[in-house]
Amino acid sequence: MKSHSLTVFRFLAIIPVLFFIVSFFSLSVVYAQPVGSPAPGGNPPAAPPTPGGNPPAGSTEPGAATIDKVTLQNPLNGINSIEGLLVAILNIIMVLMVPVIVFFIIYAGFKYVMAQGNASQVEEATRALTYAIIGGVLILGAFAISQIIQNVVAAFSAAP
Repeated sequence: MKSHSLTVFRFLAIIPVLFFIVSFFSLSVVYAQPVGSPAPGGNPPAAPPTPGGNPPAGSTEPGAATIDKVTLQNPLNGINSIEGLLVAILNIIMVLMVPVIVFFIIYAGFKYVMAQGNASQVEEATRALTYAIIGGVLILGAFAISQIIQNVVAAFSAAP
């Protein structure tokens, strides 16, 4: 029973690390639209210039091509810098990891209760509680360090 619960605990302890690695290194691949293919939404592609230098169809004056203004919206809602992106990622990690830390502390308490005085099981529960507290301190320490760095950078950038 000891090796099974220790294996489960180790597996559950690896989940936050794997989640961070996968989410941090995930890349969104975007391909350019091939020339001449229809645009998303079913709109036909823009007409290429005709041979001989004539303006494309739809131009308002001879010899002039029309250019539509394109505006890109920021999908990150107010995140306009790398610093803001890192803070947002760290806040998401905090929201996800605090319940995990609380779960492991409750799990260690459950192991204490189930040990019923058995020395080896009490030692295993102590180890589980120690690792849960160390993980919590690391997560909260990372958040505290990021806040300190953010405040120092803000202080230096605000100085004349």
